Amino acid sequence: MNIGVNARLLVNNRMEGIPRYIFETTRHMALSHPEDQFFLFFDRKVNGLPLLPQNVRYVLVPWHARHPFLWHIWLEYTLPLFFKKYKIDVFYSGDGYLSLRSKMPTVMAIHDLAYLYFPQHIPLSSVIHYRKFVPKYLKKACHVMTVSQYVKKDLCSHFDIEPEKISVAGNAVDVHSIPSAGPLPDHPGKLIENTPYFLYVGAVHPRKNILRLIEAFTLFSTGRAEKFSLVIAGRLAWKSKEIKKALETTPGIIYLGSVSEEEKYSLIQNAMAVTYVSLFEGFGIPVLEAMACGTPVITSSTTSMPEVAGGAALLADPEKPESIAAQMQKIADNPDLRMNLSTEGLQRSHAFSWQASAETIYQALKRCSS
Repeated sequence: MNIGVNARLLVNNRMEGIPRYIFETTRHMALSHPEDQFFLFFDRKVNGLPLLPQNVRYVLVPWHARHPFLWHIWLEYTLPLFFKKYKIDVFYSGDGYLSLRSKMPTVMAIHDLAYLYFPQHIPLSSVIHYRKFVPKYLKKACHVMTVSQYVKKDLCSHFDIEPEKISVAGNAVDVHSIPSAGPLPDHPGKLIENTPYFLYVGAVHPRKNILRLIEAFTLFSTGRAEKFSLVIAGRLAWKSKEIKKALETTPGIIYLGSVSEEEKYSLIQNAMAVTYVSLFEGFGIPVLEAMACGTPVITSSTTSMPEVAGGAALLADPEKPESIAAQMQKIADNPDLRMNLSTEGLQRSHAFSWQASAETIYQALKRCSS
């Protein structure tokens, strides 16, 4: 087969959730099926992307698609020309978009429906686009992938789509590629070394519930004899002005900004616990990353996060800082609990595999191409 891949979001080696999903599932499909050719369609030149197998070809499709109007042009008018040029048999779009004008059979991945629950956290132009086109994309897709049973149920409850049209192919962490714990990132004026800390790693914006996490940390740390820090690592994303102010003014907070993959894993492996208490997630990759490192996890009791944690993490009500603080206290005061969570988390992380998810996607592509 000639398999086209929507690689629009793959721009460098610092890949967050959806780009990482597209990259890893494509890489594993290409490795497992050398008889097929994979054509990655980019909307710009790529810098520093990790090497892919020899049966993967990079194709630049003109126009930067970073705005709803440009998405439409790129998907509906430009991309179909490249389907014909490279004789594509089936299209894999891992970012929730497809071409409605093209007759190309498409397997599309939907990672969450956050725009329905938190439209205020997304640019208005994007919300308008999603509301108009997501139902059309779901109807047009030959098959739909989701990253959790939670998202599958959410899709079925909001749209006229049969459960049989949806398969779950979750995120994963390649435990063999996790680097050994190295030096922690430098932070001028604030020491991370020799100070126990809780960690949040990921994009910094309102849906990630950073303000309540900071409030919870303040409740937890006030009056304690032993000093703790809350380390936050990740880029400042949409509507983060209020969060930025709290990061700068709250005692005990160390904000590092964006960090490399190596720095991220060093931070995770040295943390007392990863605190990922987002308001809404289709999966919640940092939960899995922490468990794969043997680091205890505190996560939300809502949406997909209990499903991913699988009983191997402490759950907190993300809307109640006192609930989060109580779980921090359990972690800080109970070494046996930390050890148990470390062991159980490692075991739980083995339930997720890029190879298995890639094969689920590949079989859907194969069915759709025939």
